[in-house]
Parts: sequence; structure tokens; C-alpha cells
Amino acid sequence: MTDSAKLSQLSLNDLVMRSLACAAISPGLRSILMFDTTPDALRLAAQTTAQMLEIVTGHQVTLVTLGTYEAEDDLWGSWGLGGDDEQQLLQWKPGLLSQHFRDIPDESPNKFQQRIVVIPDLTKLSLAAARACVVLMGSDVAHLERHGQQAHWQPNICWMAGCASGEVGMVSPHLLDRFALRISGQVTTTADRAEFILELLDERRLEAHKLKPLSTEISEQLIKALQVHPKMTAKALARILDYTLELEVYSPRREIALARLSLANARLVGAKQMTTEHVDAAAGMIGLTIGIKQKAKRSTQSSEPQPELAKPTESTSTSTSSSEQPESSPEQNPVYESDEPEELPATPIAFNATPVNPYPEDEAPVEREVSSLRSPPRRFRASAAARGAIIGVEKATSMGDLALVRTLLEAAKFQPIRQQAKTHEQGRLVLSLTDLHSYRRAPVAEQMLMLVLDHTCLLDCNWQEELLPYLNWAYVERASVCLIQVGAAQASHELRASQVIAQNILVPSISAGIEAESGKATPLAHGLDLALQTLRHALQHGRSRVHRAVLVVISDGRGNVPLEASRLGRITPPVGRKGVDDALQVAERIRGLDGVKAVLLNPQPKQYADLPLELARVLGATVVMIPRLEQVEVE
Repeated sequence: MTDSAKLSQLSLNDLVMRSLACAAISPGLRSILMFDTTPDALRLAAQTTAQMLEIVTGHQVTLVTLGTYEAEDDLWGSWGLGGDDEQQLLQWKPGLLSQHFRDIPDESPNKFQQRIVVIPDLTKLSLAAARACVVLMGSDVAHLERHGQQAHWQPNICWMAGCASGEVGMVSPHLLDRFALRISGQVTTTADRAEFILELLDERRLEAHKLKPLSTEISEQLIKALQVHPKMTAKALARILDYTLELEVYSPRREIALARLSLANARLVGAKQMTTEHVDAAAGMIGLTIGIKQKAKRSTQSSEPQPELAKPTESTSTSTSSSEQPESSPEQNPVYESDEPEELPATPIAFNATPVNPYPEDEAPVEREVSSLRSPPRRFRASAAARGAIIGVEKATSMGDLALVRTLLEAAKFQPIRQQAKTHEQGRLVLSLTDLHSYRRAPVAEQMLMLVLDHTCLLDCNWQEELLPYLNWAYVERASVCLIQVGAAQASHELRASQVIAQNILVPSISAGIEAESGKATPLAHGLDLALQTLRHALQHGRSRVHRAVLVVISDGRGNVPLEASRLGRITPPVGRKGVDDALQVAERIRGLDGVKAVLLNPQPKQYADLPLELARVLGATVVMIPRLEQVEVE
């Protein structure tokens, strides 16, 4: 059975559906991030939220999907060819996130446009869309000044995004912080591939599993919740601070989100006051726990057991006044650990959701680039030319770099209609501007950090601090990285250097290679030869070639493996000084490359102290002295 089938059969006794109801009645919670969900489940949740919003707002709700290719024109609008109006050739076409009210009367019902923006995978969101989300989420007014257009409107948008909890390190923290409501949207999927295909092929089953309208009971409860305006007590505010003060990263948005979710819970049950019970229930919905210090503080206080939250009735919502409702005292075992929040009526969608850590980005490793919401700096190219690896297709904005196969497939879908409408030779393919698609390419690094690291000379020197500025440079410039390991203990062959190439410095294999232990042999000549070949290919070959490379060599110059021995995989005695001479010959060839800035970090060896200086002279490199450990201790 597919996810959609399971979702349509279950009931609304889970935390996800309760969270969606809270978001429907509280505009401040209409930025929802669902962890570890599927695109189908996210869309079904969005459709259910749309039904709730139609009940709450009384207006029709439109679903908009943001993927990986949306550009500024797609989001905010652009000029296009007019329709039937022959007098006006160009016409302004609003984008997915903008609204245009020039020709709409103030009394028109279309003046209020409620939208739900669905983001199936937050980690793959385009840069333009991510920046638009940061601007619009939580904003009361949106302003547009683009291509001569000036407009402002109220962005009535509900945001719903999906993201794997293990991949939040790839998303900008500024974007993550905008999501007020964090919930787990895990759905049990079937492992039977054949059954899944049969479900897709059976149209009658799909018809049966379509989302059904919300029940009358849910609609009435949402309408009643809009008429309740509870007040926040002082103890409830203190309980909110207990949950948020000891988080790894402090953000006032988290306190505000918990307060809004607690207030929405109180409105759903028809309470006149928002008490600590509602705060504990809201924290339990999103998986938030009280810190160790606050638990120790609360454990010293004596308290009576709290009563369970009663299911809302007309009598409790109308006859109970704020003066008659006592404030619950805190207890040693919080409600969110032992009691489930009160159940809502059934609905045709549900999830296998267990509350988890709502802020996994506090502990997740950083996998994003610096200034991830900013376009990469371009020092050598005037514009982002289509030079990177192909990662998809998108609507074409020019006649360059067209994806011919996708363009022909798009045109083929409309040939029966176009053949009837056009008077030309039958059988010829008719193309339209809407058919044109171009390739979407990965960004190309304009600069490269080439690091030749001799692990056998790092024992008695403080090399990490001297290397750090070059790693920071690669991080800031978003440069590609090539690590040449010389004399590493984990090398596949002792007589050969190994190579690790990565798109940026954040790739885990780079940090693991830098921290590798030292081996016995030092194939310095082979390591420099690998660097020479890589630099030649990066600087001189292909359309996406690198324009600038920084070569950093950390070595004492004592290469004891000749280049021929590294290529053959065996040593033929006598060796003598041949390994050093081969390294110097390769270094001289690297010096002849254009666009390479070389730096040698000298570990200042006690024996043969002149070898690293000679290597730097032949390489044409700047020498930076690495302090020895005994010098650092004396200072």
C-alpha cells in the first residue's frame, strides 16, 4: 500500500494533524518544517492544511511548489508578451510569490489571496527561492521594486517544507530559523516495489485514496477556536522560558513559536487562560524538553498532580470564567513526558509521527558553504557561464545551452493540437517558445587550493596554525580542494602518494586526509608529480578550467623514494639522493605554470635544514616558517 493510501485511511489522533490545526488558526505558525517525510505525504499535509485555511479564512487557497530551478523572474515576475491585447505588446506577469493588484478593485474577493508554498526538499531549494523565503517568512508587508514595477502587499502565505533531519547542516541557519513550527512527519513506506507499481497503475484505487473533505466536527471546532482569545498567565510564560533558555542556540523566535503553539492549543480546547498545561502539551507536540538545570530547579518544588486536559465542550468553553479556572502548579514529572495532548476529531490523513528534537541544526555538522544565501563571488568571469556539470534542466531564458531532448519531448506533447491549428506542411514538428529548456549546471569553482602534505615531517612542529589561514581562504572563496598525501600510513601503496579531490573544504575526506598518521616512506617526487598533473588539467583543459590556484607545500624536502620507483611500485638500489633530485626537477616544472601561487611551509628540520629552502627556491615559492613545538612552549 502506498503512503497516500495509508494516509487517507488513518485518523487525526496524531500530533502532526493537531499541529496543522494550530497553524491554521494562528498565522504566526504558518511556516512549517516537517522532518523525515516523503514528498507525497508533505503534499497531502498541505492539501489538508488548505482545507483548514479555507474554513478559517473563508477564501480559496492555492498551492505553489518551489523546486530547484526557480529564478528571480519566476518568483517575483517579469515582462512577457501580451495575450489578446494587440495595443499592449508587453504585459507584466506576476511571479509565484508576488501579487499584482493594479486592475483588481478593492472590493473584489480576489484581493485576498491565500497561498501554501510547498518545498519538497529544503536542501535542494534554489538560491533565489531560499533568499525569497528569508525575506517573506514572518513578514507583514512585502515590497517589490523590479523592472520599473513598484508594489506592496500582504504576503498571505503558509510555508510547508520537508527536510531530512540528517541533512539540516546543508541549509542556511537564517532560513531554518524562520520556520516556527517543527514537526516529525515520518510515514511508514512499503518495501514491496511490485505492490507500489500496481497502486500507481490502478486508477480506481487512486480515486478511492484521494483526500476527502474535512468532517463537520473539525470545521465547527476550528470556527469555535477563532472565537476564543485566552490570556497568558505568568506561570505559563515562565514555563516557556524553562524550555528555551537552555537550548544549544538561543533564538527569540523559538520562544515566540512555543508561546504561539501553546496559545493555539488553548484556543482549540476553548480555555480562557493559557496555563502551564498548554505549554507542556505544545512542547510535547514538537519534542521539546526542559533543560537539566530547570528540571533540577523544578524537582525541589512540591506540587499536586495536574488534571488531564479535558476534551472541549460547549459548557467548558462558555461557562468557565478566567477567575474560576485555577492555575496549575508545576509537578516533578512534566505532562509532556507522561500524558498525550487531548485528541481532536478524526480526519482522513495521519502520520506515524513521534516527537523528536525540533532543532537538530544545533548539533548537526556544518555542510553548507559560507554565506550560503549569497551568490558565489566571481573574480574572473563577468557572469555565471554555463560551464559546470549538468544536474538538471529548467525553463530556457536564452537560446544558449539548450537541452534538446527535453525541448523535443516538451514539444511532442502538444503536436496533435498544433498540427490542427497551423496551416503548414503536415508531419513537421512545431516548436513554441514555451518548449525551450536549458541545462541546469552546478556552479564552477574559479579557484583551487592545492595542498601537498608530507606527513613524515609533522611530528615536532606546530603546522596546524600555519595551515589554517589557507584553509580559511579556500572556505571563503568557495575554492575546490586537492589534497596530495605524501607518506601517509593509510596509503594504498607505501611508495606512492595519494590524491583526494573535493568540491570544497567541507568535504569530510579532506579533514580526514589532513589528520592522517605518518608512514615510513616519503614519495615526495611522486606527490609533486601528481600536483603537476592536476594543476595542468585544472588550469589548461576544458571550458570550466580554474583561473587561479594556490599551491601549499608542507615538507622538509627529504624525499627518499625516486619517481621511477613510485611508478613501478618497487625500489631498485642504490637510491642515494635520487628522490630529492627528482622532487626538485618536478618542482621546477610546476614553477613554469601560469596562475599558480606557491607557498612552502618550512617545518625547520634539525637535519638537512637547507633542503626545504632549496625546494622553495626551485618551486618559486614564498617560505613561511613553522614554529617547532619546543619554541612554542618556551614562548
